Amino acid sequence: MRGAVSILAPLFVLGCSPAESDLPAEPRPTVLADIHPPAVDLRPELERLGLPPRSQGPRPTCSIFTACAALEFAISKARGRGEPMSVEFLNWAGNAATGRSDDGDFFHFALDGYAKYGLCAEVDWPYGSAFDASALPSAPALDAAARELSELASRVHVVWIRPWQPDSKGLDDAQFLAVKSVLATGFPVAAGASHSRLLVGYRDDASRPGGGVFLTKDSGLGGFGEVDYAFVKNEVGDAFWVDARR
Repeated sequence: MRGAVSILAPLFVLGCSPAESDLPAEPRPTVLADIHPPAVDLRPELERLGLPPRSQGPRPTCSIFTACAALEFAISKARGRGEPMSVEFLNWAGNAATGRSDDGDFFHFALDGYAKYGLCAEVDWPYGSAFDASALPSAPALDAAARELSELASRVHVVWIRPWQPDSKGLDDAQFLAVKSVLATGFPVAAGASHSRLLVGYRDDASRPGGGVFLTKDSGLGGFGEVDYAFVKNEVGDAFWVDARR
C-alpha cells in the first residue's frame, strides 16, 4: 500500500483513525516545539514550485483543494520539480474508493482515494466549473496516476496531526505546536474547519486573537489569506501534512 499514514513523532503522540493504525510509520525528525521561530512563510517556495493558489469557484470543494495542495507540495518536493496536481481526479478518487458520489468531502475520504488510485497532474484532468457525478478519468489520467503511485509509494507519507472525529473540534496544545513545528520544517499543513485551508506559514503577534496568525492558501479566496491562531486552535476539526523524501 502506498503513502504510509503515520503519526508525527517522536515529540508528538497523536491519534490516528482505526483504518490507518496498522500502516507503517516513517516520520522524519521534527524541530522541537519550544524552539520554533517567531515567523515562517512558505509562500515564496510555493511560487518557486509553480503552485500558486487556485480557485474552487462555486463548487463546495475546499477540502479537496486543500488536500490536493498538501499532496502536490510533497509530490513536487519528492520529484524535485513543481507540478499542479488534479483536484478533479482527487475528487473522483475519494468517491471511487469509498462508494460515494459527492462534490467535495472530508480529508480522510480524499486520502483514501489517493492511497488507492494515486494522483495525476492537473493537465491530465482539469478542474471543471461544474460537478458531473458520472464523469470518469481518461485512460491517460489513470495511467499517470498509477505511475505516480508506483514512483512515490515509498517517499510520500500522509501524517495526521488531528484525525477527524464526529462532533469534535479544536486542537490541544501539543497538536497546535505540532502545526507550527511542521511549518517550521518547511511543509504546509492541511486544516479542516467550516472551510478548509492550507496553512503555509505563521507569524507570532500578541495583538491578534490567540497570539498570532497563520498564513493560508485558500481556494475559497483563490489567493493567500490569514486566520488567527485562536480560530485554528478552537475550530479546526482535522489536520494533516504530507512528508516527502527525494
